[in-house]
Amino acid sequence: MAVVIVNFFKAERLLDCVRSLARQGGAHRTAVVVVENSADAEEHRQLAAGADEHQFLLVDPQLNLGYTKGCNLGIRALPRTDFVVLCNPDIIWDEPGSLDRLISIAASDPSIGVLAPLQVSDDGALVETARKFPTLLHQLMRRLWPQRGSEIHLIDPLAKGNADLVDVDWLQSSCVLIRRSLWEQLGGLDQRYFLFMSDVELGLATWSAGMRVCLTSSVRVRADGKRASSGGFGALLTSRTQRSHLIDAVRYYLANGFRAGRRPSPRVRRLQQSLSPSE
Repeated sequence: MAVVIVNFFKAERLLDCVRSLARQGGAHRTAVVVVENSADAEEHRQLAAGADEHQFLLVDPQLNLGYTKGCNLGIRALPRTDFVVLCNPDIIWDEPGSLDRLISIAASDPSIGVLAPLQVSDDGALVETARKFPTLLHQLMRRLWPQRGSEIHLIDPLAKGNADLVDVDWLQSSCVLIRRSLWEQLGGLDQRYFLFMSDVELGLATWSAGMRVCLTSSVRVRADGKRASSGGFGALLTSRTQRSHLIDAVRYYLANGFRAGRRPSPRVRRLQQSLSPSE
């Protein structure tokens, strides 16, 4: 298993993440790379010390490449494996064997291209990681009225125990497993995007390739609950991160149009899969 973590001023929490990965049942088979995007001497010092102690590869481009380029750089530095995991630095794998269970689910169903565990925040609240393909209007609603724009209901079948696996349009890439053959087919994350919207594009591309994007309740991970995209319209004036969100959204809609994307029908997906070469 290959895990890439892109750091941006979360070195202390990231080292907790790495420790939790080391406690996983298949830890001896897990290669971890950390891409240091903070361009900060103290962050580098902490991570360099942690790399020696916890045996992960530290890649420091000495500038902020952005999330998508950081992920792609990290994956290129890792050995060839059947699956890759994109993992934010705040993710904690509390339950031993979680990573193996995630791999087992994806390996048992070749139609799954992208798979994510449920996330809870440090206070135990479910994290809204599954979304429908966006429209400009819906994104504006989420910015103006976050509660009205919430799509946390997409997780209800898992949270209520009515299912242990659901298909979704796209997943927040804070903790996702991706089939390596799909990753290579797509050329990694779309580097048109600096920080946001590459995970939406990944969802579109995965469904277009005839594969599924899924969320499972069989595995849970913990996050710190701090969203980089939080804040209203006023944040666009004061936050570089929020301005990046706006720029990436403009790029997304210029590339894909202003209407919501669509998943292929099951019949079209079966036809796509029948025409795809076997792995």
